Amino acid sequence: MSAGAEKTRERITEPDQMLYRPIARAFVAEGVVAPDAFLLNSNDKADSNRLSITRGSVATAEDAYNERAATLKEGCEKRGVPYRPPVGVLGVTVEEVESVEIKSPEGSEVRRPLTAWDDSMNEGVCDTHGHIDYNDVPFSEKGAHLNTAKALLARAVDHGWKFGPLA
Repeated sequence: MSAGAEKTRERITEPDQMLYRPIARAFVAEGVVAPDAFLLNSNDKADSNRLSITRGSVATAEDAYNERAATLKEGCEKRGVPYRPPVGVLGVTVEEVESVEIKSPEGSEVRRPLTAWDDSMNEGVCDTHGHIDYNDVPFSEKGAHLNTAKALLARAVDHGWKFGPLA
């Protein structure tokens, strides 16, 4: 699929479905996970503001960990840099994703901007892949992305580690 081409995707509607997010070591200090774990990175922004997750309907938290670890290891080997495996896996449900609220800049309007999607049917995309769509969290609204990431992290931390943490 060419860069910038729109991918096929289907909305995930099962409210209790767990969405797994492997947590990079860079996002953990002294056992505390930073909100960066749920912020969009440059790859996510290039992928239409979609935060990658593993769908719990077709994979376990350990599967999510192993898939991410293998991808990271391959990338590190290609670049000739040391491999640092993920710390573990956190998770949130579809209902929790869709219940995250952000306020308008003036504080008068509250909305629920996040949705969860399955995009595994696309060529070159892992069979367990999905994403949280951040497109309705405008970059123009100062702090909206960070507040959204903090809300997702809080919900994930409430569930505890789904796999790991690994030393």
